[in-house]
Order: sequence, then structure tokens, then C-alpha cells
Amino acid sequence: MAVGLIASVALTGLGSAAHAQTSLTGPADALRSQLVENRGVTMSEVTTRSEAGDRVSYRKKIRAEFGKGMVTATDIRDVPSPDFPEPAPRFLTFKGRTYCQGWICPAPEGKTWVLLSEKEKTRPFLESGGIDLANPDTLKAVLSTTEAKRPGGIYDGTRTTIYSGTLTFDELYKVSPAFRDQHGGKQPTGKYAKTELSWRLWLGRDQLVRRVRTSWPEQLGKRSISNLVDARLTGWGAKTDIAVPSDDETAGPDDWRDSPA
Repeated sequence: MAVGLIASVALTGLGSAAHAQTSLTGPADALRSQLVENRGVTMSEVTTRSEAGDRVSYRKKIRAEFGKGMVTATDIRDVPSPDFPEPAPRFLTFKGRTYCQGWICPAPEGKTWVLLSEKEKTRPFLESGGIDLANPDTLKAVLSTTEAKRPGGIYDGTRTTIYSGTLTFDELYKVSPAFRDQHGGKQPTGKYAKTELSWRLWLGRDQLVRRVRTSWPEQLGKRSISNLVDARLTGWGAKTDIAVPSDDETAGPDDWRDSPA
């Protein structure tokens, strides 16, 4: 009986220690553990631009593949809508290369893909609203600007906690490689640098991001535009294999310009 009690206490202690260890794992470490070969995540994103009472929204589906602590490939598909023509664009990005198909880059007969760009600096990112969601250092930096925290809903089968805060474009440029890439490596200046990005991150019990919502104002001359991006992530750790299109099915970077739309 005493042996059984000791064993029970020991197991309980081990369980508590394991739980404590799991609890101590922060979002950056949790993300780092996901960035392994042939694993990935899926993200659904809705971008809404509002101006003078008019509103336009468009949707994207993104699959990201990881390996060696980074994103190795992305498959980004625009979701068809009345506001945008078909066939909807689709982009495959790997280090140094981006492939495209759809109305924006029609392929010549017998080809299904166009090699849109071939540049050494090209890199795939998993980002939403300029926040690099597959970069542990970026995630840690963004969360360091947290102003509030509260319980969230259930996403992807896990109860979440909502963290929210703001940071300027200048601050985001310094911590997010994806944001820097979007700006061609040129740091924001003037009023644009002071633009405030409001963000919310929904973290599951495993500390992984399940939803991200960002918003920021945009001034184009006398035009005032509000931008809102809402993305949901599912299936962390799923087996993922985004294949590079073969040469036989790919048109050169200039061929698509002469093909019919």
C-alpha cells in the first residue's frame, strides 16, 4: 500500500513537472519546434480595404512548408470573388524563385506555370499584415508590445488567449523580415514610418498562433483608407510537400507576356 502511494505521488510529481515544463515553453519556442522538414501549416486570410463607405474584400489560402528553422516554400491561392476575375492567381514561392498561374500571368499553350521571377533575394514567408508568423524573433518582438490580454474563443480545436497591442511601421520593419522584404529593404520614413499597426494574436494552449488580426490607416493624398487583415491558421505540424513545377510544365519569365489572357 505504501509502495503504491509512493508510486502515485512520484507519478503525480512527474506529471506536474512535465506540465510545468510545457507551461514554461513560450510562443517563440513553440514556433521554433514546428519549423522542421516537410511539416507546415495552412492559413486562410481576408483583407478588407474601406474608403468613404465603400468596402472591398479579397481572400487568400496559404500553405507554408517548413524546414531547417525557416519557411522553405509557400503556395498562395487567391479565392475567386465577384470583384476579381478568374482563373484566380496562384503563386508558388521557393528560395530564389516564384511561379505563377491564373489570369495575372497566363501561360502559353501546353504550359501550366510561368516562372514569374528568378532572383537570389526571393524568399518565401508566412506573413499576415506584415508580421512574419514563422519567425520566432519577430513573434517575440511583437508580443513584447502587448498592451492587453484576455481569454479568446476556440480555434483549430484549442482554447485561445488574445494578446493585443500596437507598433509603428518603423518598429515592424526592424523586427519582421517579411515586412522588410515587402518594402524592398528600404526603411519607412516620415509620417509613413509613424503609421501605427494595431494587432491581435490568438495563441492556443500550445502557444501556437491560431488567428492574427491587423489593422492600419493609409493616407493617399486626400483619400483616407482603412486596412484590415484577418487570418486563421490551422493544422500546425501537418505533413506538407509543395513541389517545384517541372521544366516541361513551366513557361519562361517572358513567355507569358505574349500569351492570350
